[in-house]
Amino acid sequence: MTKFMQSTRKKMETHGVTKTAMVGGLACQRNSFLFDGFKTVVVSCEPKKDKKGKAEGYDIELQDTILFPEGGGQPSDSGLLRIVKGNGDSSTINKSVQVPHISRSGLHAKHHVKEPIEPGTTVEIVVDAVKRMGYMQQHTGQHLLSAIIERKYQLKTISWSMGGLITEKKSTLEPNDYFNYIEINRKLTEGQITEISDEINQFITKSPQEITVVERISSGVDEVDTSKIPDDYDLSKGILRTIQIGVIDSNPCCGTHLESTSQIGSILILPNQTTVRGSNSKVYFMCGKRVADYANSANKTLSNSKSLLSCSESQVPEKIEMQGKKLQQSNKREQYWIKKLAHIASEELRSSLKASGKRRAYFMEEEFGTLELLLQIFKGISTHLNGEFEAYEIILCGYERQTNTGSLLILSESGEKISSLASKLGSMLQNLKGGGGKKGGKWQGKITSISNAELAALTDYLTHEFIAH
Repeated sequence: MTKFMQSTRKKMETHGVTKTAMVGGLACQRNSFLFDGFKTVVVSCEPKKDKKGKAEGYDIELQDTILFPEGGGQPSDSGLLRIVKGNGDSSTINKSVQVPHISRSGLHAKHHVKEPIEPGTTVEIVVDAVKRMGYMQQHTGQHLLSAIIERKYQLKTISWSMGGLITEKKSTLEPNDYFNYIEINRKLTEGQITEISDEINQFITKSPQEITVVERISSGVDEVDTSKIPDDYDLSKGILRTIQIGVIDSNPCCGTHLESTSQIGSILILPNQTTVRGSNSKVYFMCGKRVADYANSANKTLSNSKSLLSCSESQVPEKIEMQGKKLQQSNKREQYWIKKLAHIASEELRSSLKASGKRRAYFMEEEFGTLELLLQIFKGISTHLNGEFEAYEIILCGYERQTNTGSLLILSESGEKISSLASKLGSMLQNLKGGGGKKGGKWQGKITSISNAELAALTDYLTHEFIAH
């Protein structure tokens, strides 16, 4: 037994901490609006290791918690554990430990932290109330939406997912990230979406419904559908919670929920849906504060588009369509002139090869030298190479000044020559990578960035060793 485990056991024995609240009966589930001021005791603190055995944090279990562990389609809460001085009724806080994530392990809630807290320590929990409220609005909104769709159209919810979440790696959300979805087994019409939206808004504004939680122990689960309860949730020891929305809905769920449908605030359901798994459909929606956040995000995008296009909001689609047509025309013109230039360049290369005793020639474009241009030149000259020249070495080089990138093709009948040229050019251009042409033909490479010195060295090498097209 390690010293850490011995310390854990000693603390637990000293403080008489032998029983913890199980998932289903956590303080956060019994009072979802309890956001701070909740004191409890650390029961265990276990080091957590990565696949290489290196410590990457600790899993803390508390005697009870107001931080909800991820489950039921609802993401984990986040918050703080404030270490209370003296481990008693003191209101003095020694320090605070961040809790970015809480997970469920069977019937136990595990708080993932970066530093250990000794078992027996009294902590005061603070919940990120804004995040929790947002999650509850989405989750309760989903229950109400699913209930109305099932009641009106006999369509059961197959699955659901909460929208995108802000994480350490993703600090902002895209507009589409605000949407949750439910999956049902057919598409809804626009008229049906409108009817559903109107009915939900009635329950938010005119006829709010009380939301209550019924707790059952194992002996009372026969009358409840438990098919969606996770396999590792032991109902013989745990609590089955049923969320009741007035007389509209009654469904088992472990998540935290609002106290009234009025607290959902608002709902937005998109008429456009996504077909999945045959004829199933994803219905996209959002509730509460997310509706306002989405409106602000969409308005920012619309305002930027309006400014860039120099038009009114209503003209944005028309202007974008017009810009799209102009872009298509520009692309067609570009393709035309690329082919014209490539034809001229390939004919000049052909002449240069004939004039060169060593059969060495090159082409270089230093402004708009795209790979597409080089490939068109290769296409134009390749029809002449094997028929007119027994041996040859051609370098096609393109540099795009605006992006400071380049493309490079090496052409030869010999794989050995291609390898030698690729090695030589690689010694000049640090960021050149490519491959091909082991048996002759074409070697293709990309230069991710080029310094002025490298460009000068490349130009000097080509002009001295090869004949320009």
